[in-house]
Amino acid sequence: MNAANSAAIVAQALKRIRVTRVLAQASMKAKPSGRTFSRTVYTDAANQPIVEQWVLHGAGHAWSGGNPQGSFTDMRGPDASAEMIRFFHAQRRAGTA
Repeated sequence: MNAANSAAIVAQALKRIRVTRVLAQASMKAKPSGRTFSRTVYTDAANQPIVEQWVLHGAGHAWSGGNPQGSFTDMRGPDASAEMIRFFHAQRRAGTA
């Protein structure tokens, strides 16, 4: 995905929700030999993460952390599937506090 596409998706999501805080962590590595990435976390008033943007540096067009036997995968990470599950699992369900 082109980085401009990612920025546009995040901007559109932020228009629809109330963000009160931005936590940014840049130049992190998935593992010692892994890809460098930037991660920006947008939270609400209760400090609940509501949007995360990940930018992998030098990854090209591949699924990050995918099975090496699959096509278009990049084992240098981070593991995109695990991170999505982590994010969605942490979300509050509608109608709960």
